[in-house]
Amino acid sequence: MLETMRNAAKGWLAKLFIGLLVMSFAVWGITDVFRGFAVQDLATVGETKISSEQFRRDLNGELQRLSQQTGSALSLEDARKLGLDQQILDRAINTAVVDAKADSLRLTVSDKAIAEEVAANPAFQNGSGQFDPARLRQLLQSNGMDEAIFMQSQKRDRLRSALTGLAEQGNALPRTLTEALVRYRNETRDARHFSFSVSEADVPAHTPDELKKQYEATPASYTAPEYRSIAILKVEPADVATKLAISEEELAASYDKFKADYFTPEIRTILQLSFPDVAKAQAAKTRIDDGGDILKIAAEIGATESDITFANRKKGDFLDGKIADAAFALAEGAVSGPVEGTLNTALLKAVKVTPEHQQSLDEVRDELTKRVQLEKAHDEIQSIYDAVEDARAGQTRFEDIANKAGLPFALIPAVSAAGKDKADNDVTVIAKGELLKAAFASDVGVENDALTPFDGYVWYEVREVIPSALRPLDEVKDKVGKDYVASKLRSLAAEKAKALIARVGGGISFDTLAQELKATVKPVNGVKRDDVPEGFDGLATLALFATPEKSLTWSLEGDGKSAKVIEVSKVHVPVFSAASAETKAVADAAKAGIGSDMLDMFIKSARASTSVSINEKLWQDIRGNQAQP
Repeated sequence: MLETMRNAAKGWLAKLFIGLLVMSFAVWGITDVFRGFAVQDLATVGETKISSEQFRRDLNGELQRLSQQTGSALSLEDARKLGLDQQILDRAINTAVVDAKADSLRLTVSDKAIAEEVAANPAFQNGSGQFDPARLRQLLQSNGMDEAIFMQSQKRDRLRSALTGLAEQGNALPRTLTEALVRYRNETRDARHFSFSVSEADVPAHTPDELKKQYEATPASYTAPEYRSIAILKVEPADVATKLAISEEELAASYDKFKADYFTPEIRTILQLSFPDVAKAQAAKTRIDDGGDILKIAAEIGATESDITFANRKKGDFLDGKIADAAFALAEGAVSGPVEGTLNTALLKAVKVTPEHQQSLDEVRDELTKRVQLEKAHDEIQSIYDAVEDARAGQTRFEDIANKAGLPFALIPAVSAAGKDKADNDVTVIAKGELLKAAFASDVGVENDALTPFDGYVWYEVREVIPSALRPLDEVKDKVGKDYVASKLRSLAAEKAKALIARVGGGISFDTLAQELKATVKPVNGVKRDDVPEGFDGLATLALFATPEKSLTWSLEGDGKSAKVIEVSKVHVPVFSAASAETKAVADAAKAGIGSDMLDMFIKSARASTSVSINEKLWQDIRGNQAQP
């Protein structure tokens, strides 16, 4: 879900005009989520102030918009994780920058133009499609606006649209550029290729100096990441459940409450043989009564055993009520007479009958006890949380809290942000992703809030930070040796490929080279730039399109010791049609991309020439408060 909302929230321009009428009405009346903050100036853009109240309204409005768009409620904590708060602030600043630019250019919009747009808005029209002033006043009043404020906001929106529209909208692309883009996209190539490999036996043993050179050339490969030692204390219902006593009275009451969960309805395996009419069904029934086999009769009418078998079905699984009633009235092994259902006439045979069963309290005692314990444990979690927090406030160590409360405790001596230990093995950590992200954003000595990744709590503290450091050569000698060999194999494969191509230039044919190497020449046809045909990877495609027709090229393969020699057989340049739908689509996409880049440049330029300041203390307070209820 979060990924959907991230995509929906991208692009400040798409939401710049959220202040337009319909969207603006979604903002007012939303519960104040910034309780405890007085209205202050959050940012200043030129002469314009952006208040914390404006930020609150914009954020709440965006939360509501995204919740409606995704069909799922989006919390303020979700907004923080998405970085939506920063996007909202940036959008407000960019909007103020555009306003400042419009003011500096002395741009205006007439009252008449705005009035005409408002009158044409269906939101302010009556059932006859006529502008209704009373409806406008009613909607404005219900949203805490008067006409003067509304008209001013519409003027601002129109000016913003005019400025950003000029920046974003480009002229038609030159025909030469459009043709080049279309041909680049649709050009195809045919090729022939063969592969060869080099062997580790071809790599001479490395000297100490060569090993050291390999080590010093790529220090990042031998640098240990930062590790952290993390103490973890957690509580979830399962940790508490087994310690809770359940009385017989509680168990009996819970059995009555959940009795239906321990009831298994009658199930049957039924053979259903369908006929077009009662006469044919009766004739088949007579044959069965005389010893005939129902499966043989089914085969005669073109049905297999699986076609007519309905295995382990409850009565409600049958769509036809008449068929269901008849099937569940049969004794095991019995065959019904013709049953006239809603859609067909059928003979039914009850192959297997499993009676309904209501499990007794004694039968489910152990399972039910665990269930009731787990339910009660949910109620105990909060009191345990309070006790742990009190102990933490008293500077009690996690280990001592765990021993006293009987809670699980773990100390991870060293783990990287990727969840690996020093031997590069995966470390088992509860709520791994969330906990590691939080721990690597914290520090030694910091008291962190508990995480809530499930129906419980996870407390953590960073005990030690082990900085990233280059491992000594002696410690990584084996890895350096393997990297040296891998590097030499790639070099040998590349050198051999180039030498083979040079031999073709000297008069030996492509096919002769392949025969010498006992390699199979394979064709590949109609390759586009974004294609990855089977046996022809992305590197090979890049090489293919970087080489002229009737020429040879090469590319290394993914295993690090093989290479592919490629003959560019034919280049197919597509015929260009300026009027085709594809040409229009390519041109529109290019214009949109260029327009987006131009708009981004305009905003950055305008922002760079405008004084922008942010109340950092207030901003940090607001961001820290968003996760609160």
